[in-house]
Amino acid sequence: MPKRHYGGAMSGHAPPNRATSVARQPVTLLPQLGRWACVCFCLAAWPAWPASIPVIIRVVGSDGQPVANADVALFWQVKGGAMKPTDAKAGVSDRNGKASLQVETWNEKRPVLVLSADRKFGAIVGVTNTDENKELTATLVPTVRAMGKLDCPELNAKPPWANTMVSPAGFSGRVAQDMGESAKFDFVLPAGKYTFYSYGSDVEGLRQPIQLAENEGEHDFGTTHLKASAIAKLKGKPAPNWDVTAVRGIKAKTTLADYKGKWVFLEFWGFW
Repeated sequence: MPKRHYGGAMSGHAPPNRATSVARQPVTLLPQLGRWACVCFCLAAWPAWPASIPVIIRVVGSDGQPVANADVALFWQVKGGAMKPTDAKAGVSDRNGKASLQVETWNEKRPVLVLSADRKFGAIVGVTNTDENKELTATLVPTVRAMGKLDCPELNAKPPWANTMVSPAGFSGRVAQDMGESAKFDFVLPAGKYTFYSYGSDVEGLRQPIQLAENEGEHDFGTTHLKASAIAKLKGKPAPNWDVTAVRGIKAKTTLADYKGKWVFLEFWGFW
């Protein structure tokens, strides 16, 4: 029986001569060159790392006097019912009301949330990449407690996990979030306009614009009803049929009915 050749030396024969090896090199190298070209292209197309710039935030009251011990941060999270900065680069104002902050601008105007030590006053300040080494003033106004609950009438239950994020008007970035299994949110924010975005497990996200007035004190959203996600509505029900557009290892016209009585494992990539 003749020996099979698998691209290297043939079994039972001498290795191919140098000329044969050289002739094969382009065939071996082309896929490698293709991969390197792809890597280089991806690196060239990848967005530049955001610029990190230093700024000084000067915190003052309505009378223009400096406010000490105010927390200054790009992002906050509700923990144990209290607003806390999560950014390691957060600052605290000194006796002159000044706090140093390192801001990654991402080529957009970033909102900075300032809250007094007692959380009764706050401010939003915008920072751009043109503010490097500048002193920006944050004038404090009364804060408002903004709270609410989340549920899903279609599922007759609250989301098992949910998150509500807050964006000040005029900014695409968010300044705070309240996430967990309670399906509630409870923020302390300076009076102003915001968008609240709530989402969670088994539900669709919902945006709610709101104006928090200075004399409001508290704003109760009540219960926000979130719609059930498409997949959540199918739990416990027969799976819908499918149309196979790409297939490997099974016939192209396969349907779910072909697997009736068998276990079928479906993995959803990037569903969220």
